[in-house]
Amino acid sequence: MSKLALIPLSIVAVVVALFCINNFTSEKSSSTTYVNEKSAIETESLENRLKLLVKETERITGLKDFGVYMSKMLTIDAFFLNEDRHTHNIAVLANGNGEFKLCPIFDQGAGLLSDTTMDYPLGEDVYKLIDSVKAKTICDSFYEQLDVAEKLYGSNIRFSFAKKDVAAIIDRVPCDSYSDEIKERVKTICFEKMRQMNYLFD
Repeated sequence: MSKLALIPLSIVAVVVALFCINNFTSEKSSSTTYVNEKSAIETESLENRLKLLVKETERITGLKDFGVYMSKMLTIDAFFLNEDRHTHNIAVLANGNGEFKLCPIFDQGAGLLSDTTMDYPLGEDVYKLIDSVKAKTICDSFYEQLDVAEKLYGSNIRFSFAKKDVAAIIDRVPCDSYSDEIKERVKTICFEKMRQMNYLFD
């Protein structure tokens, strides 16, 4: 495979949206309004949303097991509370010969309650903040979309790290990079997610 380019799946999202609009809008109306288009997409089940995204991506790219890839991505996002996984942050790699590859999972910068100035201020109850984070991929619940992905494509990631491993990594971060308060908060988040998602740990 020669030089690769990043192709965001937002183009697939457009195809999926058009499919939903064309197949789920009322036949009684001669012109489709934005409200009808939005309603058609919103009433589609989460399972069908994910299946359609996977199916169209595989059809357009020829890739196989894109559902497994999505299951892995949604698992990582749920663990690290990545609230920025919209379709611009899901991509495939393409070269000039029409060949595609799965893209490394990227853009985790909005995870771990990283917005400490507006949405997740320091000093607030970390556990309440964890519960307030919203996903963006197929719905606003990390657990609902992960349940759908695992139901359709299986549980495809196992974690083998322990609390001591998390603490050792975070403790190595220089104090001039992040304050002790932020480092302790990240530990608390990771430990809580380990508790909540303990079925993924060996």
